[in-house]
Amino acid sequence: MSNLVLIPTYNEKENISGLVRAISSLETPFDILVIDDNSPDGTASLVKEMMPSFPNLHILERTAKMGLGRAYIAGFDWALQRDYSYICEMDADFSHDPADLIRLHEACDRDGADLAIGSRYISGVNVVNWPMGRVLMSYIASMYVRLITGMKIMDTTAGFKCYRREVLQNINPGHIRLVGYGFQIEMKFTAWKLGYRIVEVPIIFTDRRAGTSKMSGGIFSEAMWGVLRMKIVSIFRKPRRIVT
Repeated sequence: MSNLVLIPTYNEKENISGLVRAISSLETPFDILVIDDNSPDGTASLVKEMMPSFPNLHILERTAKMGLGRAYIAGFDWALQRDYSYICEMDADFSHDPADLIRLHEACDRDGADLAIGSRYISGVNVVNWPMGRVLMSYIASMYVRLITGMKIMDTTAGFKCYRREVLQNINPGHIRLVGYGFQIEMKFTAWKLGYRIVEVPIIFTDRRAGTSKMSGGIFSEAMWGVLRMKIVSIFRKPRRIVT
């Protein structure tokens, strides 16, 4: 298997079974790594019960809730210790359509992108069932990031992505400082500074079907101040490619 999907979870028992089944039924095959932060609702136990029936399913259990960014870093490290060529990431709550994984993968494998982003804003505002205040907060956040960084990416906070292996090797996710949704911004910014080809694939983002959102104003606040620090640091510290 050359493709992997990383799915961080915290209290996603209501969604994870259906998501695993949906990904496993895709025409393009993907391994799945669930990174669970000791969910009190038994998400990890349910995943482990499914594993004998789904040989493409794996789990990485952590001892506590340590943030989205740290969960992805653990998942990237796990992936890079193995031979995956493409590493994707997505939410566990069906806000990202599993079928769009194929389009993100094709953007890299067939069309030559180094990083493909499932974008809510590349063709208008394609968000379903979000309150208007949250839509505005997300859209304005992306505008702010473009202004500060100079990136031409419309959906800078997107968490639905596909990376070529080499990109992650050169980013070295363990050096990423932001830990919340700012993590998603810093990963894109580093890939952009390294000169990788980034494309946005239009998707429709639908608010979660079940469970409770982990989004908060504090997450966006951390990202906004973190972006400013990130840009200042980048003026004096330029990333360079080590793996080719």
